[in-house]
Amino acid sequence: MRLGVVSGVYLNYPIEEAVRRVAEAGYDSIDIWSGRPHIYRHDFSPNELKTLRRHIETSGLSVSSFLPAFYRYPYSLSSSNPAIGKDSIQYMKECMDNAVTLGSPILLIVPGRSLHGQSHEDAWKRQCDRIDEICRYAAQYTIRLGIEPVNRHVGDLVNVAKDAMRIIETLGHDNLGVVLDTGHMYLEQEAAETALAETGNRLLQFHVNDNDGQQQQNLVPGEGSYDFPGFVATLQQHGYTGTLSVELGYHYTSDPDSPVARSQKVLRNWIGTD
Repeated sequence: MRLGVVSGVYLNYPIEEAVRRVAEAGYDSIDIWSGRPHIYRHDFSPNELKTLRRHIETSGLSVSSFLPAFYRYPYSLSSSNPAIGKDSIQYMKECMDNAVTLGSPILLIVPGRSLHGQSHEDAWKRQCDRIDEICRYAAQYTIRLGIEPVNRHVGDLVNVAKDAMRIIETLGHDNLGVVLDTGHMYLEQEAAETALAETGNRLLQFHVNDNDGQQQQNLVPGEGSYDFPGFVATLQQHGYTGTLSVELGYHYTSDPDSPVARSQKVLRNWIGTD
């Protein structure tokens, strides 16, 4: 298994500096967060992105995935407002173009939620229709789109692997897969064994973080109460060889180097590559 870290924990640093620090911490890859000051929408030209890609590669890293800035941002694939829906699709296409330029194999799709007064069925259909359009746009590339199930406090449309697979089976696109997150899985009480069985060869990646089993905290793995040794053992039993990408919370952003380093050390120890 390879280890990565989501660049968002370095939101107080330019992306180039975040890359340098992630490489120094001993990771194999970096997941690019597309909020500011990192790779947001039109902030970087294609030539600047190509220069950043060379910087990433010469630092000894690869890009694991590209994370559109959806959560608590003004984009929604499930909105009943046509203008928001249209802009959200365009935003995803622009994220995809940036991701491809950076050499990312995965573009994350973060599920939304139904708003007050909107039926679950309406939100679900709108989300599926818009994901369908995004998948069709992605057909020109080799990139894959990863739906990430989120806990019920974040969204009400896709909470477990089975929900993500329902979208995949409905739409039928080969470039659509699943990205799982240990923090969301823990809060939804979804066992790794169950999630792996549900997703099969559609599983693209894991985000890893910890919490107390009660609320989303995005803690350093091992500093909450999730059974990480058991989780890693399950992955090894299933022959998982993909990336584990550390996704840490906002409270670490004022001094990210130490939690990033601790995460790397404990994960290397668990997967047996320390």
